[in-house]
Amino acid sequence: MAMRVEALAPPEERITLLQWTQRNLFDGLWNTVLTLATAAVLATGVSRVARWVASAHWGVITDNLRFWLVGVMPVEFVGRALWAGGLVAVMTLLTAVGMRARARPRTLAAAWAGIVIAVLWIMAPIRIDQIGGLYLTLLLAVVAISFAFPIGVIVGVGRVSTLPVIRALSTVYIEAIRGIPFITVLLWFSIFVSLVSGDALTRVQRAMIAMTIFSSAYVGEIVRAGIQAVPRGQVEAARAVGLSSVQTMRYIVLPQAVKNMIPALVGQFIGLFKDTSLTVIIGLTELVGTGRALLAITTYLHDVREVYVFLIVVYFVFSFAMSYGSRRLEKRLGLGER
Repeated sequence: MAMRVEALAPPEERITLLQWTQRNLFDGLWNTVLTLATAAVLATGVSRVARWVASAHWGVITDNLRFWLVGVMPVEFVGRALWAGGLVAVMTLLTAVGMRARARPRTLAAAWAGIVIAVLWIMAPIRIDQIGGLYLTLLLAVVAISFAFPIGVIVGVGRVSTLPVIRALSTVYIEAIRGIPFITVLLWFSIFVSLVSGDALTRVQRAMIAMTIFSSAYVGEIVRAGIQAVPRGQVEAARAVGLSSVQTMRYIVLPQAVKNMIPALVGQFIGLFKDTSLTVIIGLTELVGTGRALLAITTYLHDVREVYVFLIVVYFVFSFAMSYGSRRLEKRLGLGER
């Protein structure tokens, strides 16, 4: 009679902080010298940065918080903007909590639909060209991401379609947009499209369209790669049980592909968020444009370092938050685990 023998995992080695330090930082003469030299360089750099932070003129930031937040928006509308932004922030937090609690996607989608309607109603009296600062940066990023994802999914699915015309059109769209620099697309929509549309579209709306079209091409390529990464056996099994091509793509292929695309999609969306800074070249007063406007004031002419350090911190905070959320989502979905 055969007996089943279970292999036990090796015991985990637990070391103290002192042991870890000796093993990784002071293991031998050269490691010790390198550790001390690195510590000296870091200490010098940190001390200089700390002295600069303490002596810097942060009035350009603290005295203009409203301008940094909403730009030149009329004072009577600032309260509305803050309410709308607060609703979106609270809903984002509730969504994160709901995902951890495994809330139903339909419930979250319905809640977001209600929030969007409420935000549109609150912001109705405000013209879009009155928005600036961080508010405009987030608005550009959110709108571009919201529209680029579904368009990218459609184009990505079209690129792997069995219909030659759809596949050719999708391929031309993706390759043509990916072969043009973003600044060129932005300037084209800002200058040449205005010759056709006139004043029908504001500069902000033209920037939103340019960012959506540019990013959707990259999302489409990510979707194409995600679809082709799904094992062929999954498609064959779905067709064997009687699912049509559309049903196979909707219920079998896309759910697995989107799950695997999360890291690449988040990376693309982080890049899109940072690309909003390029809209300053068409005269928008988003976050970077706000900083440039403040530096044009005589009082703040010499506060260039303070302004750009502040911009670096803001962009880093939002980009890190998106990256952190992506890692949490990947961990929950078990990506990279067996």
